This record gives sequence, C-alpha cells and structure tokens, in this order.
Amino acid sequence: MPAYLRVEPFAVDALGGADWQNITEAWVYVNNQFLGGYSIPALVPVLAEDTCNVLVFPGVKGNGQLLTPSVYPMMQRYEGKVVLTPAQTTTLKPKTRYVNDIRFPWSIERGTFDASVIVLQDRDDNPRTGFELVTEGAFAGRSVRMRADTANRLNDVATEPVEGMPATRARQVWLELHRKNDVPFELWLLADDGPGTTESSTSVFTFTPSDTWRKIYLNLTDPLVNLGERKRHRLLFRLALKPNNAGQFEKTTGTVLFDNIRLMHF
Repeated sequence: MPAYLRVEPFAVDALGGADWQNITEAWVYVNNQFLGGYSIPALVPVLAEDTCNVLVFPGVKGNGQLLTPSVYPMMQRYEGKVVLTPAQTTTLKPKTRYVNDIRFPWSIERGTFDASVIVLQDRDDNPRTGFELVTEGAFAGRSVRMRADTANRLNDVATEPVEGMPATRARQVWLELHRKNDVPFELWLLADDGPGTTESSTSVFTFTPSDTWRKIYLNLTDPLVNLGERKRHRLLFRLALKPNNAGQFEKTTGTVLFDNIRLMHF
C-alpha cells in the first residue's frame, strides 16, 4: 500500500515571490527514485515509508508550450526529508530561488520599470509611435505600454544593449516577462559589435493576444547561437498591425503592455 506525498505550489524567494512566477510543474524524486513530473498541487503515490529524502525540481511551460513543460534550470531544486506512512498523506511545501551562479545583465529591480529602469529606445523612426511608462492597467507599479494604429502600423522598441551574452548551448539564456496585449506582437534579438557596426537580427517569438496579464519563460539559447558571437545584444519588441488576406484590418488599434523583464544566463 503506498504512502502519499501532497506537493504544494512552490514558494519563491525572489522579488514578487510566487505571485510573479508561473511554476506549474514539479519533478519528484524520493530516495533518488524518479516518480514523475506532476502539475502542482499534486498527490504523488510513493512506495516508500519512514524518513525519506525528497528532491523536487520546479518546472515551467517554456516558450509558451502548454503541453511540454520542462524543468526550469534557472531555479534551484528543493531538497528535504519527509516521514511517509502507508495509506497516509504527507504535505510538502517546497521552496525555491534563482540558482546562485546565474547572471542578470539587468538587475531584477530595473526590469520592473518602477525606479531605476532598463533604458528603452524607439527604433522605427516614426515620432508618432514609441512607448510610455504607465500606471494605468499596469501589472504592478509601472509597466511599459506600446500602441499602434492603421496610420502608424509599426512600433519598434528596443532595450539598451548588454554585453557578455553567451552564444553556446552549453550556457543557457532565459528571459522572463509579464505581458498583456490585445493584438499579436513579436520579440526579436538584435546583435552588433559596438557603435557603428552592422546590426544583425533574428525573430524569437510571437505573442498571441491575452486580455489578462500572463507570465512567460523564453529560452533564448538557440537564437543567440544562430546570431553567432557578437559583442552586444538588445531585445526588440515589435508591434505591427497587419491586414488579413482580404486586405482588411481586424483591429484598427493595438496596445501592448509588458513588465518584469528578467534576462539571465549561466
């Protein structure tokens, strides 16, 4: 007869705590035996008893892939001991935080756009587009808002450059952010070797509309590898209103909000 381990959602020791994350899965090991990946909260049957060693790895739906969650390498696993009794349920409340050896090119605080902020730049050469830091409809504090309409269909906003981003699959790079948008928008990566050098770009992800704030985790490792070794990189957010196959605009205006940018790598 199995014992049961009830795994509660992770507590997160980072700015915003668990409320600013979307850790949806747990990979569970008991006495070094892998018991499976579970959506949390989860009730896990365990064929072990008495004092047991438990490892729980936090998992997310990387790149918005709802059906293929994976272990999130930027968060620490939980390690602990539990006492299991056949036919009884023991509750586990795992905790996690960012792993110690990852690097944040921008501090987590700057990514909230509330005090010292990541510097943004309008990149489409249209003075009628750009961005605002707003409290109206913000996730928390202030958020970035971009807008477009049929007379101003393209709005490109890029971050300040960062140096030292790896371009090897041996060192993963991830981006976390919150977003809320009534039309699709895109994330691109830009790369150059300093002022005056040729800039390269690659498309990373297209965000589908969401009328509520959603957290997403994007693995940027492959796009960075595809760009090759470059000195500097930027994120580019592209809001482009596009007509359908009949040449009609399904929406004549579009609004994008984003917040809590957390760029990190090993």
